[in-house]
Amino acid sequence: MFSYTILLLLTTIPTSFSAIVDPTEAIHRFLTYEETNEFLHTLALLFSGKVSVKKIGETALGRDINVININYNAKKKVILVANLHAREWAAMSSALYIISELVYNGDQYPELSQFRWMIIPMANPDGYEYTRIYDRYWSKNRSPQPNSRTFGVDLNGNFGYKWDENKYRVDPSSRTYNGPSAFSERESSAIGQLLNQHADNTILYVDMHTFGNHIFYPWGYTTDQVPDSGKSRAVAIVGADIIREKYREYYTVGTPAHLFQRTYGSSLDYCHSVGINVCLWFELTNVGFQIKESDIERFGQEAWAATTAMAVRANQIVDIFYPE
Repeated sequence: MFSYTILLLLTTIPTSFSAIVDPTEAIHRFLTYEETNEFLHTLALLFSGKVSVKKIGETALGRDINVININYNAKKKVILVANLHAREWAAMSSALYIISELVYNGDQYPELSQFRWMIIPMANPDGYEYTRIYDRYWSKNRSPQPNSRTFGVDLNGNFGYKWDENKYRVDPSSRTYNGPSAFSERESSAIGQLLNQHADNTILYVDMHTFGNHIFYPWGYTTDQVPDSGKSRAVAIVGADIIREKYREYYTVGTPAHLFQRTYGSSLDYCHSVGINVCLWFELTNVGFQIKESDIERFGQEAWAATTAMAVRANQIVDIFYPE
């Protein structure tokens, strides 16, 4: 829970920023794309010694794709991505909860300060804004599709690993359309480059979604397990256990192919293909795509408890398997 001492910081901020920079505001309502960016940049201004924001790409409609770096001098990295699917607002709000807790109360968690947290809270800003204004259940991005009157690609099917393994043609008008080619979309391409760039020092990658109470590990495209699946499974179980212990919510752990269905071109599988230590796909909440604003904090707390516990466990495992 956030400390009220942050109110002292708010007195140094222009009045127009106060409602957005206050973390209690960020975790009690769904921010717009513009408000989210203002929130991130204001944190970087207030906490310049440990927080920075970097643009890693731009969408088809010209919106920035931003990553916030917390404890940016740390060597070991944790990468979180949220809201690849536009309608999954609780993933975005939970990422903002994690950001707020790390920035404002980071001193209370010394075991987490050894990690550089790289968080993209809104990976699909065009799609997100479309869900706010036009269609709450829209999932894809909003890129115009060539030779078609349709818009959008399922970003979590557009990553460049086993993208072409799907033998079933997906119609461009479908919610699960995976694009004309792997990494055809600016959002997936930017995130793929980020994962590639930081693969050597990233101990944990978490792709945050809703809904379903699952924590997946690779592979998604096949029922075969990766050779070191025990490592990823051990980290995922830690996350599921702490949610069950603290919140009496039960999460299943396994591969997408076993628990759900085969998935092709996912960020999960791409993450593992570039050699990141532990790659997970986190399906938050069991109540659907629409949650009440009064539940934002509750799901944020679940995401915080699980993600931080998994980061600590992933770090223990990387030290065991890959000692410096």
